[in-house]
Amino acid sequence: MNKGNKLFDRRFNLVAGVFGILAFIFGFFGNLISLILTPEYNMWRLSISMLTLAPTGIYLRIGLIISNILAIPFIIYLGRTQKNANVNEKIRKFSIGVGVFSSISAVLTGIVIGTNPIISDLHGLFALFSWIGGAITCSIFGFLMLKNTKFTKSITYSGFVIAGIVIGFLVPFFITNFCSYFADLCYSFGQIIYTIMPIWEWAVVFSILLWYLSNSAYILYKKI
Repeated sequence: MNKGNKLFDRRFNLVAGVFGILAFIFGFFGNLISLILTPEYNMWRLSISMLTLAPTGIYLRIGLIISNILAIPFIIYLGRTQKNANVNEKIRKFSIGVGVFSSISAVLTGIVIGTNPIISDLHGLFALFSWIGGAITCSIFGFLMLKNTKFTKSITYSGFVIAGIVIGFLVPFFITNFCSYFADLCYSFGQIIYTIMPIWEWAVVFSILLWYLSNSAYILYKKI
């Protein structure tokens, strides 16, 4: 049984590092194709969810789903690279769990799409889970890499930067939703805040994809 597990681990380690690059490719080109085929969509004024509702948004949805399915084995592998004497094992396993949860939430975000109020609310909830999970995942992996001499400062700090981008997006997200629910209190203010959200949401998407790409490429190059 131990020999079988070791054989599986070796084979998994040989290919898992590539999954981060594949996650970037499918996610990036899914977004790009939908943007090119939907010239009427304005990424500075409309949310990504509006693009997914367009007929050509199917490419974005497919890219989102496949990308985050591929991200799951990569997150698991990235967690394995953090095994060393200086790392708290519970924190390492927690980072993997949150990363997988975030990826599954993103997959569901791409699957649950529609104008029905319930479907729309579920879509938003899964997206929120994926954003929060992504911020936590990048932060914890950055913390783990600080204690791992195999990773450079640039690749380590990139996790904190991306987590900051996601958290920065969540602030106007919560303000806008609060003002939507309490329209009498601050609806106009919420609409003003919303103007910065669409392009920031795109920054979140592409920064996370770049995190997959940079970490995967680094792991493969350094043969970690």
